[in-house]
Amino acid sequence: MKRAPWHEYFMLLAKMVALRSGCNSRPSGAVIVKDKRILATGYNGPMPGAWHCIDRGPGYCFRREKGVPDIDKYNYCRATHAEANAIAQAARFGIPVEGASLYCTLAPCYVCLKLIASAGIKEVYYEYDYGSRDFERDHFWKEAIKEAGLRVFQQVKVSDEVLRQLAEILPYPTSKRRLPATEFLEEFEDQKSYGFPTLEVLFTKLRYQTREELHQLTFVIEKPSLSRRPEGEEPRFEVENRSLNFAEFEKYLGERINSDGVFTVEGLYADMCFPLTFKREADCLRVIVNFQEIDLETFEKVLSWLDHLLFRLAASLALPIRTEIRVGALELT
Repeated sequence: MKRAPWHEYFMLLAKMVALRSGCNSRPSGAVIVKDKRILATGYNGPMPGAWHCIDRGPGYCFRREKGVPDIDKYNYCRATHAEANAIAQAARFGIPVEGASLYCTLAPCYVCLKLIASAGIKEVYYEYDYGSRDFERDHFWKEAIKEAGLRVFQQVKVSDEVLRQLAEILPYPTSKRRLPATEFLEEFEDQKSYGFPTLEVLFTKLRYQTREELHQLTFVIEKPSLSRRPEGEEPRFEVENRSLNFAEFEKYLGERINSDGVFTVEGLYADMCFPLTFKREADCLRVIVNFQEIDLETFEKVLSWLDHLLFRLAASLALPIRTEIRVGALELT
C-alpha cells in the first residue's frame, strides 16, 4: 500500500465531507488546512436546524420547484456553500485561518472567493471547475481570482491509484490486519536455531525474554545493517600471530576473502575470546561467530562492532553476507 500524497489526501477528505451535503444537485465538501493540520470542514447545506433538499427526496430542489432560473439561483438556493460553511465553522470556534489552504470539491464561486480572500486563506485547491449557464459571469469570476491575493489556485485530481487504495480500505473493516499476526511473546528455546533479517531484530527479541539464561542457541542474521560506527571499546583480532585493530582487520579481510575459501581468526573483547570463521561461497560470504559464555550487554557490543564491520565489507565487495551466531550460554539478567 502506498501513502497518498498530501494534496490528494486532503482532497479525499473534502470528498468524504461532501457525504454530509444536503444538496441533490451538487454535493460539495471543503477542508481548511494549515501546516498539514485540519482546521475546519464544511459541506453545502441549509442553516443549522433547517431542512435539507435531500430530505424531500432524491430529485428535489427548492429553487427548481419554484421555477427560478439559473440567473437568480443564489437568492433561492437554501444551501450555504461548503467553503463558506468551513470558514464559518472556524470563526465560530475561534480558529484563525490566516495563511491557510482550502481544499474543495468544486471551485469557489465569486461569493465564496471573496470570503476566502477576506479570511486570509492563501491557497485554494479544487477538484472540479465551476461552471453555469451564465458564461459572462463565469468569466468574470475567473478574472476575480487574480484580485483575491492567492498564492495558489490549482486543480487537484485524486489519482486512480489512490482511489483504488481507498476502495480497498473503505469496506468494513478498514483496519483488519493485513500482515500475519505476531506472537504475543516469543520465547526462545534451548538448542534451537532462529533466523532474523537484521541484528537489530535479534536484539529486540532478546530484550523480551523472561528467562535468566539461554543455552545452545544459533541465531542466523540474513544481512548486516549497522551503517553507523558503534561507540565504546573496539574488539581486536588475532591474525597470524599479529594483533589487529578494527581498521587493520577490515583491510586484512578485504584482501584475504578474495584469495582464500575458508579461514578462522580469533576475536578479542575485554577478557573474552571468540573464534570467527569466514567461508567464501559462490554467491555470498558466510561468517560464523562462536561464544562459549557471554552476558547480553557484551553480546550486543561485540556483535554491533562485527555487524558494522560486515556492513562495510559487504558494500566494498558488493557481496551478500550471512552471519551465524552460535552461543553456548547467554546470560540475560
